[in-house]
Amino acid sequence: MKKRLPSPEHADTLSLNALRGLVTGLLERSQQAEARLAKLEADNIQLREENAALRLENTRLKLENQLLRDEIARLKNLPPRPPFRASGMERATEASPANHVAGRKKPRGPKLDVDRVSRQEILRIDALDPAQGDRPAVEQPDQ
Repeated sequence: MKKRLPSPEHADTLSLNALRGLVTGLLERSQQAEARLAKLEADNIQLREENAALRLENTRLKLENQLLRDEIARLKNLPPRPPFRASGMERATEASPANHVAGRKKPRGPKLDVDRVSRQEILRIDALDPAQGDRPAVEQPDQ
């Protein structure tokens, strides 16, 4: 069972004996925490070394497995494996060529004609005549 320490919030009201107990308890806990931390760091280093060894072994076994597959294919008179080709993802992440305009994408949809003006048309309207009222004059068709 852990030794219960006095509350450090009210350290100014503690007696000298209680204050010594508080400091001693805190030092003990600090030393225990440091010991646990050192053990965890040592375990971490050991696990990293073990992980590196396992990765190396895994790579070696993959290579050996591929060599055995190639030998089986050769013994069965199967055609050789095609050469390794990159997927397209490597090309997509490379820098774009200089002739490509950077930062400007081709617009999609009805915005395609934003920069193109095919003709200019001026529309004229008849202004309202204030003497006629608020309605424009309506011409009567000839009968």
